[in-house]
Amino acid sequence: MDHRVVFHRLVQRDMRGVLNHYTEQAPASVGDRFFQRFLETVEKAAGYPRVFHPISTLLRRADIPGFPYHFLYRHTAPGIRILVLRHDRRHPAYGLNRA
Repeated sequence: MDHRVVFHRLVQRDMRGVLNHYTEQAPASVGDRFFQRFLETVEKAAGYPRVFHPISTLLRRADIPGFPYHFLYRHTAPGIRILVLRHDRRHPAYGLNRA
């Protein structure tokens, strides 16, 4: 079954920030590995949208395995909508105003 994934327009900016951080602080392979784990986690969330921890009645949190990052998403009729990619220590309200 094909599941639709829609990204909030600012998720690209979030991802650029993470990849820039890893480019500056670690070998290139770390950024590549992060991006691969991110895509795997998105695929899992799209295929099984209720598998990740709910943080409210509308939002769920998907942790990126092996990295201190997660994304918040909501389940929609055709799939999922990813609202924010953020560091685990980021303020819990960051990105919650994205529709």
